[in-house]
Amino acid sequence: MQQLTYTYGHCIIPKNTWLFRGHADESVDDCMFFATKHWVAGAFNDKIQVWKTVTDIEILFLVDYIKPNCRVISALPRLYKNIFPSDSNSNLNDLDIKHWDIGRRNGLARQLFDEYNIYGWLSSIEDKVELEVCLFDKQTNSRQLILVDTTDRNSKKYFKDSLQRIKIFPPKAFYDKTAKELTTHSDIEESYKQHQKYFNVGIKHYT
Repeated sequence: MQQLTYTYGHCIIPKNTWLFRGHADESVDDCMFFATKHWVAGAFNDKIQVWKTVTDIEILFLVDYIKPNCRVISALPRLYKNIFPSDSNSNLNDLDIKHWDIGRRNGLARQLFDEYNIYGWLSSIEDKVELEVCLFDKQTNSRQLILVDTTDRNSKKYFKDSLQRIKIFPPKAFYDKTAKELTTHSDIEESYKQHQKYFNVGIKHYT
């Protein structure tokens, strides 16, 4: 694991952290995606599963850099090329790896788990503002997660962002790339104002 965490960084999800899954099937799977916010999970399903970690979980930090408009650029494509350099398709994006080809995604997860002792990653949701956690291996997930509740998307019971609990240790390259983005952007203040406006609209919609 040290080889990849040196390149990409790592995170620690503490015990008793809530993770939110907008999914119809409540079974434990080999590859499970979670939002860190209740309302974000609600974008994927009317019913939201609330899972809790029963142990600390160390995962990869798959964020390449953050743009001035607060969009988070995923490092997943770069990781995939690193793990599978012989793949003939060198232009795979985030969705190509995570969703459009389940065999590709599961193959990557199995390789990370078996060869590198890695249990998952934290990355962006399609290079947007929000982040998601992916955890894998069915047996491991059954030991490190428990389903504690199922709510609808309008519930106000879970309002905190679990990202606040996750300890993140980015690599130096993340800071360098982000700093370059911030210093070379022509109108960073305007980008932030646009993001703030978008965020405030979201708050009004869900409260």
